[in-house]
Amino acid sequence: MATWESEEPSVGHQNPSHTAECGVEASSADDDVRTTERPIERSSVPDADADSGSATSAQSDLTRTRTNTIIEESDRSELRRIANALADGRAGGIDEVTGPEDLALQPQSSHFDLSKWLQNFIQDLRGKGTTPIRAGVVYQNLNVSGSTPDLQVQQTVVSFLKAPLRVGEILGFRKKPPHRKILRNFDGILQGGELLVVLGRPGSGCSSLLKTISGELHGLHVDRDSTIHYNGIPQHQMIKEFKGEVIYNQEVDKHFPELTVGQTLEFAASARMPLHRFHNMHRGDAARYVAQVVMAVCGLRHTYNTRVGNEFIRGVSGGERKRVSIAEMMVAGSPLCAWDNR
Repeated sequence: MATWESEEPSVGHQNPSHTAECGVEASSADDDVRTTERPIERSSVPDADADSGSATSAQSDLTRTRTNTIIEESDRSELRRIANALADGRAGGIDEVTGPEDLALQPQSSHFDLSKWLQNFIQDLRGKGTTPIRAGVVYQNLNVSGSTPDLQVQQTVVSFLKAPLRVGEILGFRKKPPHRKILRNFDGILQGGELLVVLGRPGSGCSSLLKTISGELHGLHVDRDSTIHYNGIPQHQMIKEFKGEVIYNQEVDKHFPELTVGQTLEFAASARMPLHRFHNMHRGDAARYVAQVVMAVCGLRHTYNTRVGNEFIRGVSGGERKRVSIAEMMVAGSPLCAWDNR
């Protein structure tokens, strides 16, 4: 009360009663302020030097405190990534990642556990802030035609009756028709994680549909009105920039017959080895490890040092050679795969 009067120079020119009234009013206001939060008390007395000085000091201290608690954007992103990884790990019920020295994670061991390996693999990806890539495909008004000699067309009784009329075409004397319609007005959608089985008689266009979806368009012509998208990416851009993400495994198994099964799969794994590898392994060790895991899954562990072979070079059996083709697709790790007659 006395302090407030002494610091106001205009109070001395007013009568005491008015000063007292002002003092009572200020006191009442001050009492009201003191019943509220402290920052409001400092801001309610701007003309007091001591109070303004203490308020300025408190505000500067408060400002410095806030400055010290600011988190950089990179640190904020890192904390968010760690929190999401921990939350996903708890939600999935996955145990803590163990090292590659665990026998359950060793593909050469008889104690190899595929379920545990997959759990650890997914948890290791989440710890690095990554997840397995998924891709879907959408095709609308799909019309495909072909003109290559390898094109198989369904033969009917009428085809055999017209065979004498096509002697020149068969012997190569006459030019073959430019195009034959294979697929007409096909519509479909395949979401990530789904499995699509294409069934049909020989020559009905099953292989052509798989080749078209996979971007293997050699000998095939897709109409301009047809639409094929992969998660919103048009096919021409997918083939140009992300060819390895959509792969096709043909019916005939073609490999380098001189290479062993281990060499074939290790090369395929190294060619598609990602930047973030399992347990931060070296690139060569990771390729060898992934190849051994896939061989254990496909039942090819005993063929590691056996040549793939072909019709002229002795190697693995025909069934094992098909499993080599399947394993080669698996180590590629592509999100969209197509197998023909598997």
